[in-house]
Amino acid sequence: MVAFGDADGYKLAYEAGLNAVGEQASTLRDTRDRAGALLSIAAVAGGLAAGLFFVEGRPVGMSWLGLAGAVLAVAGFAGVVVATVMIWRPGESQFVHDAGVIVGSYVEGDPPADLPELHRELALWLGDQTNFNRQQLSARSKWFDRGLLLLPVEVVGVIIALGDAARV
Repeated sequence: MVAFGDADGYKLAYEAGLNAVGEQASTLRDTRDRAGALLSIAAVAGGLAAGLFFVEGRPVGMSWLGLAGAVLAVAGFAGVVVATVMIWRPGESQFVHDAGVIVGSYVEGDPPADLPELHRELALWLGDQTNFNRQQLSARSKWFDRGLLLLPVEVVGVIIALGDAARV
């Protein structure tokens, strides 16, 4: 390996790559936390509806409209659950270097890499990883958007079902 550019430039690129990957790790944590909050809200809405829907251990009578509202609420809740699972599932993203690879391939390589070469190689790896992580985070963000859209569906279904049950 031979470094062709400026040593300070390689170090700057490496540090920028570290910051980018660190920000991505933070974004993933935040998205997972928000998904948990979304699921909690959906569960509270569904639990409240179920608690009000059952009076003295038996379901309140409903018309077809109330039944349609209940189906809509269950579908919305199920969608939020699926979206949350898709966000929480383990992914292939990488946010840290493998110290064994750095030592084995660069520090103890034949010939060993000097610091500018090491910064260059790690900066290039971080750039590739940042692009890969970006795709993974984008997919999770889309699932979060879907969950956000399905929460009002659940709430509308709950309102319809409870409104119908209240009128009986």
